[in-house]
Amino acid sequence: MTYVQINLACGLLIANFALLTAGCATHSKGAGTALAELKSGDIGSALKWSEKLKKSSRSGDLGYIESGRIKMLSGDFAGSRADFEIAIDKVLEETENGPVIRLGSVGSTLAASTIADDTIRKYKLSPYEIIQLLHYQTLNYLFSGDPQGASVEMRRTVFAQDAIAEQYSREVEEAQAEADQKAAKVMESVSTRMESMGPTLERTRSSHENGMAWYFCGLMFEKQGDLPNANLCYRKAWELAPQNSFIVKDFLRLLHTQDRQAFLDLVLQNNMDVKNLTRGSTEIVVLYEAALISQRHARKIPVPIPDFRESITLVSIDFPFYSDPAYTPSPLTITDNGEELGVAEPAVYLQSLAYRDLKDKMPGVVVRNVTRAVTKIVSQQVANLGNDFTKYGMMLFNAVSTLAITSDTRAWYSIPMETQLYRGSISAGAHTLECRSPIREASLSIPVNVSEGETRVVWIADTGGLAVVATASLSGKGELPTYQQLNNPFYTNGVSLQ
Repeated sequence: MTYVQINLACGLLIANFALLTAGCATHSKGAGTALAELKSGDIGSALKWSEKLKKSSRSGDLGYIESGRIKMLSGDFAGSRADFEIAIDKVLEETENGPVIRLGSVGSTLAASTIADDTIRKYKLSPYEIIQLLHYQTLNYLFSGDPQGASVEMRRTVFAQDAIAEQYSREVEEAQAEADQKAAKVMESVSTRMESMGPTLERTRSSHENGMAWYFCGLMFEKQGDLPNANLCYRKAWELAPQNSFIVKDFLRLLHTQDRQAFLDLVLQNNMDVKNLTRGSTEIVVLYEAALISQRHARKIPVPIPDFRESITLVSIDFPFYSDPAYTPSPLTITDNGEELGVAEPAVYLQSLAYRDLKDKMPGVVVRNVTRAVTKIVSQQVANLGNDFTKYGMMLFNAVSTLAITSDTRAWYSIPMETQLYRGSISAGAHTLECRSPIREASLSIPVNVSEGETRVVWIADTGGLAVVATASLSGKGELPTYQQLNNPFYTNGVSLQ
């Protein structure tokens, strides 16, 4: 081997190693520790992790939404808004013809190296993460005392859900067709191992339709007096969460004003008493977020890979999977001065959206992994037939590729498993709501002051350790937004936002 050849080979090794390490996905590695700290109430330590993640060349966008969520939980709604806005600007582009949404590809065309795995690619937010991001930004503006800003974000949420529905489903179908053509046996093997995810997948019909987000958009449209758009949003929410009685009630109540015949047909089908469809003038709307979402894990699967001689080599390849069973919701019972107001009901299972998102992306993952495996096997066989330089180059290739055998398990992990909804009338004045859930030994005591004619949002985020509460008016009446942390040794309760 000549001096020039050695230098060239060394340069190849250095370049490939730099490619690998520059894109190293550290998110999943540190997520478990950070989430444990977040549950314990140590928000500062969790925030340090997310701030570091923001500087990653490959996972920076993910860092901004993790940081925004953690700041939101800490009550720093302005800081959360700033982080979220950076992430939103990456996926929503304002043009002369209106906003345009930018989605990452679900197929094999996504930048995939034949040397390293998917962890070196730049992370692109998934559709369900985009919708949850916009929903949270709406809440951020409300809890910052800016209902006009919240209205803008609400309309962006509506646009994004419609745009994704039009674009994303077609891409998923195309990716599945490509996998069936190029890697049918491997796809079948992977699908078999995904069967345990079935009960969770059955809870949703797509990976991007968020019933809670649709409902909240309808709620805001209604408070603005835009009943036609409110009814459209309530209908979307009803289609996604038909078992939620609060969503059903609001959909039918507004449908009566828009399409009386359709209203009568649905009332008869559901055997409902129309007297129960009325709403009081003074209300609370409770959004209860429970637990933290499941994390993806790598699992090795032996798959048959053909070479250029049509021989079969069994190769063990990493694939991302979820192992948690379908989340069992813990109903939140809400009482006021000993009187039960009602029980919150699931409006969206974010766990199910995340599982279906992985299912949508798996065909592209399969094709890319098979392509890498075939490239490696064929290159090795060619090298065995070549000269020393070719063999040495192959050794370098193997040295780099063996460092990158982990599947990409990155996702937004600080969001909840599910969000429950309660909406009901309440008398004007000061109240202390007692919220009880089977996952907690003690109830959460939440002070709420509601003015006459006000609809007040009560947001409860319960990670299973740390619990926070924020309230804000939807009707422009009542006191300023409030924020409180509960059962947290790292924090002193009773902060009112100015």
